[in-house]
Amino acid sequence: MKLIIKQLQETPVTYTQITDLIHQSFEERLQQGLNFTCSRMTESEFRAAMGDGTVFVALDEDSGELLGTVTISFKTDHKGRCYAYHEYLAVSPKAKHLGVASRLAEVWKVYARENGAQYVKSDTATRAESSVKWHLKNGFQIYGVKAFRSTNYVSYIFIMYLDERTKKSPTYVRLHYLYSRIRYFFSFQKRRI
Repeated sequence: MKLIIKQLQETPVTYTQITDLIHQSFEERLQQGLNFTCSRMTESEFRAAMGDGTVFVALDEDSGELLGTVTISFKTDHKGRCYAYHEYLAVSPKAKHLGVASRLAEVWKVYARENGAQYVKSDTATRAESSVKWHLKNGFQIYGVKAFRSTNYVSYIFIMYLDERTKKSPTYVRLHYLYSRIRYFFSFQKRRI
């Protein structure tokens, strides 16, 4: 299978096709009992959630079939640095484990650098083992933990440094992760009381 990766507006792919692919891709998470928000979002909710983000699609070059998608949006951190947020990564169930997500990652990393991002953030459920492994295999480090109000699980927050000037030492990243776990524990206890 030969893949081509393009920005959504360069293709005939519709937002309906994107949301259908996301639903198919995240079905296994629902079966795990993980309430991923995107697994039930409508087309209009997806459009609203992606805001001014850029949607990339992976297509089978021969058939034109949609095999994967990801959205990249740009934000500014508390120090005024630009970073990219990687979300809505979805791969067709029949194309999983064929490198589609990694090929998408190659493209959005270049895109993020070209647009001034110094690092990329992402998140996924701690129990979504295949997603956690994919993040770690593709250059992300676990940076923290967080519980989102709209989900029923705890998420790892991942970070990948694109700019050597902002890259933190592995020790710093581990200490930040430990700090976030402690902070999460106390906030969880406070909510229970």
